[in-house]
Amino acid sequence: MKNAHRLHVNHNNPRVLLAVLGGAALFSLVLLVPGLAHGMTPTSSVPYAQAVADAQRVASLHPQWQVLKVSGESMEPEFGDASLLLVSRADMDMLHAGMVAVYRDATGDLVAHRLIAPTANGWIVKGLNNDRPDPGVVTAQNLLGVVFGVLHYQDGSENLAAANTVTSPELAYAKRY
Repeated sequence: MKNAHRLHVNHNNPRVLLAVLGGAALFSLVLLVPGLAHGMTPTSSVPYAQAVADAQRVASLHPQWQVLKVSGESMEPEFGDASLLLVSRADMDMLHAGMVAVYRDATGDLVAHRLIAPTANGWIVKGLNNDRPDPGVVTAQNLLGVVFGVLHYQDGSENLAAANTVTSPELAYAKRY
């Protein structure tokens, strides 16, 4: 499809699939599947401004949803620098291993990494391309939510959008620790 998004949708949340299919924008749907080859940078021909507008349109369907812009490479090939995350607020009791959580780390940055295992102190998380788990854990106090969808845009097109005063979503880092 010309100018279609590659949208990864967490198969555990079918509400999103229905919301996306009911929207005005055209999306190419791909399940978020662990184990894809590393080094494959997600791409799309959709300009940044359009991807942000489409992501915000989906997020507006539910008050618990928000859009975050990704910076970093620790979660490639699932998402990277030219990606937007659709995040749903979540409680600790909703989490399970394999989900991608967004949490605020000790430096104050929002980080999007995969949940590995629960501990007495919180969830251990790790970026796909990191050698070891993150130095901190996900707790009820630092958890923002879980990723339920990813939209990719044309790399570099965000620079053009900045000149056109497109409002950029808050950053979530795919950090290397």
